[in-house]
Amino acid sequence: MTLITRTVSALAFTATLFASASAFATPANLAEQAYRGELDGIPGYERLELGYNSRSITVDDIIEASGQQPTTALRSSVRSSLRAIADVN
Repeated sequence: MTLITRTVSALAFTATLFASASAFATPANLAEQAYRGELDGIPGYERLELGYNSRSITVDDIIEASGQQPTTALRSSVRSSLRAIADVN
């Protein structure tokens, strides 16, 4: 029974850790998550590129989807990181 309790506790901790991971992600990680479509409400790959280039998806959308508040420095860093990995303007 103790083993089951420890296993359940470890799984709950891991789930919490992964759920909050984007709140502590670097700008490069946010750009990568967005590009792979791993952020809620942000499509990945070509759809992200099309949306970003047509301005229907913004850097603020990406940052907010990660659970963070947009700041000037974070916007600039995410934008630079996204340009490095995707075909965006």
